[in-house]
Amino acid sequence: MTDTPGRRLARALQESTELAERTAAGLGPIEAERALFFVQSAYNLAIEMCFQKGDPGAPRLTNWELPWRKFGGDNPTTTYLSAPVAASFRYRLRGHVRGAVYAGVQVYTRGPGYNAPSANISDVQLVDADGEIDLLIGGEDPGDGVAWLPLMADDYLVMLRLYRLHPTVEEPEVRIDRIDDATSVPLSVTERADRAEAFFRDEIASAVSVTEVLRESGVNAYPPADAEVHKPRYTGALFPTLDNVYDGFFVDLEPGQSIRLHGKAPSARFWSLVFYDRWFNTPDFSVHRCYLTGNDVVTEPDGSYEVVLGPDHCDHPNWIDTAGLRQGILALRCLLPEVRRLPDATVVDAR
Repeated sequence: MTDTPGRRLARALQESTELAERTAAGLGPIEAERALFFVQSAYNLAIEMCFQKGDPGAPRLTNWELPWRKFGGDNPTTTYLSAPVAASFRYRLRGHVRGAVYAGVQVYTRGPGYNAPSANISDVQLVDADGEIDLLIGGEDPGDGVAWLPLMADDYLVMLRLYRLHPTVEEPEVRIDRIDDATSVPLSVTERADRAEAFFRDEIASAVSVTEVLRESGVNAYPPADAEVHKPRYTGALFPTLDNVYDGFFVDLEPGQSIRLHGKAPSARFWSLVFYDRWFNTPDFSVHRCYLTGNDVVTEPDGSYEVVLGPDHCDHPNWIDTAGLRQGILALRCLLPEVRRLPDATVVDAR
């Protein structure tokens, strides 16, 4: 039987579903549902981003995180928009980002088993007084203070991040267009299907790797600076940005337990504490408050705070609800940090 791109995509979906089901076996119905949600989200994203919108000669933006789709450490108050690019073309990214506390664009290049940040521009250079962006990408530097990002030979993706204080389902009014006269041969259906399969498999492998490395680095506490988690084995579908610093640890609670975090607020443009399931997806944050931004955290006059994390309902003003999950990942995200501070974590009886 001929091995076609469609069959390879179908096989990737079947194999990934079986892997997720094996991982969630014996952990209860909530974990089984999260595994199914993860696989379907990853497949949906791969199809849209790589198959439907994967041609750098005719770029279109993909909104990564939607109410029915999450992936790769989503932040509930952040919008992620990506488009394929190539160094042989020039592009213009423009639109308005009013209401965002931060807007930044990151280019990604191919690394040895991971996506490496390449050129980057933050909102101080990117956004005007009216909340508009107009960015040139690729080609020669236009000079005269024009917002511009270069493209190197191996650069292949550009991502716009928009941070807000509260979640939104509104689509940003942003677009990307090619502005060159270079000849472009459209990617074939086969090429786009093969890219979708490769990215989908990367999505699955990346999520598994992050969880494994975090678990091995220790549970219920942030690992030391020299821990293996800071040198991941495989992150082929994770997309770090130069403007953010991420710290996380694996959560593993017995029935009736919670984690209490004691710390002092970092000095940063934006910071948040977010709980993820083992697949690095947030639970349904419209129902469960599984995150707190720095704007949400109730602090003491000296800037210190206490946060409670766990599945059992808690009247604490800084409760992070794990939506019934006792295992997962807690991440601290600091955007453009000046002073970073990791909280102390203690497992306590929630009753």
